[in-house]
Amino acid sequence: MLDEPTAALSEEEAGRVLDVVRGLRGQGCAVVYVSHRLEEVLAIADRITVLRDGAAVVTLLARETTREELVRWMVGRGIESAARRESPAAGEILLDVRGLSSAALGLSEISFSIRAGEIVGFFGLVGAGRTELARCLFGLEHRDAGTVSLRGTPLELRSPQAAIAAGLAYVPEDRPRHGVVLDLDVGANVALAAQGRLARLGFLDRAREDELAEGLVRRLQVTTGSLRRPVRELSGGNQQKVALARWLALDPAVLLLDEPTQGIDVGARAEIHALIRELAGRGKGVLAISSDLDEVIELSDRIAVMREGRLLALRERSGLGREDILALALGHGSEGGRGG
Repeated sequence: MLDEPTAALSEEEAGRVLDVVRGLRGQGCAVVYVSHRLEEVLAIADRITVLRDGAAVVTLLARETTREELVRWMVGRGIESAARRESPAAGEILLDVRGLSSAALGLSEISFSIRAGEIVGFFGLVGAGRTELARCLFGLEHRDAGTVSLRGTPLELRSPQAAIAAGLAYVPEDRPRHGVVLDLDVGANVALAAQGRLARLGFLDRAREDELAEGLVRRLQVTTGSLRRPVRELSGGNQQKVALARWLALDPAVLLLDEPTQGIDVGARAEIHALIRELAGRGKGVLAISSDLDEVIELSDRIAVMREGRLLALRERSGLGREDILALALGHGSEGGRGG
C-alpha cells in the first residue's frame, strides 16, 4: 500500500518509483497506489477506484478511461481548464533580490525580481534550494550576502516578524506542521497572523476575529460548516485555503507559496490556482515554488529554474519549453538568463 509516494519528489524521482512499482507487479505483488497525481495513476494502474466524500463512487479500467473522466468522477462535475493568463504589463518592481547567498543553505548569488501582478514560478529538483530561498526571504534563515528590497526599500529580514511588517507572506510546504495549527479551529487559524490588529486593550476581540474569518472563509470558499471546527477535520484542500486565508488577512504585497497544491485533489487545485491568479490580478507579487512542472508552466508568467542552490534561468513562460526546463533542472542544459 503506497499513499502519495511521490508527493515530494521530482518527475525523475517519481519515474523511478513507478518503475519499482511496475517491477513489483511483474513479480506478482498486488499494489494499492493512492495518489492525487492523475497522470501517475493512469500510467501505473490496471483499475482505478475514485473516492469522493468518504465513499467509493466508481471503479474503472485504466486503459478505458481518461484524465477528464477521472476529474468528473472526483469532483462530481467537469472542471473547465483555466484560460492561459496573459503576461501582465510591466508593473512596479515589488520584490528585488540581488546576489543573495548563504553558505549554510547552499545558496549562491541569486538575483531576480517580481513585479506587481506577476507570478514567478520556481522549479527544480528536491534539494535545489527553492524552499531554502523562500525561508531566507521570510527571515526564517540567515543570508551571508546580498540585498532584498521591497518597493525599493532595502530589508534586513532578520525575523519573520520583520518580513510580515514589510509586506511579505509565506505559506510553507509542510502544511500540517507549519501551514496551519491542526488543533485550533478554523476561525482562530484564519485570524492568527492578524491578532495584533484584532486586540483591544490587550485582549483579543472575538467578534472582530469572527467577522474577519467569516469574510475570508466565504471568499476562499472553505468548506467547513463552522468557524469552530478544528482544522484537522478539514480536507487537505480546505486546510490549504485556511493557510492562505491567514496571510490574506494582512493584505501582503508579496506572497511566497511553497508547493501551494501539494497533496490536494484536482478540484481544490483548480480553485487555488484561480485564487492565485486573482491575487496577481489585484497587483500582488507571487513567488510560487512547485515540483509539478505542469503546474509551473500553467500558472507562471515567468519561470525560474534552480539547481544546487543557484538560479540558472529566469525567462518568460514562452521562452522556456518543457524539455528546456527539465534539462536545466537535471544539469543537462546550458545556463543563462539569470536575474531580471
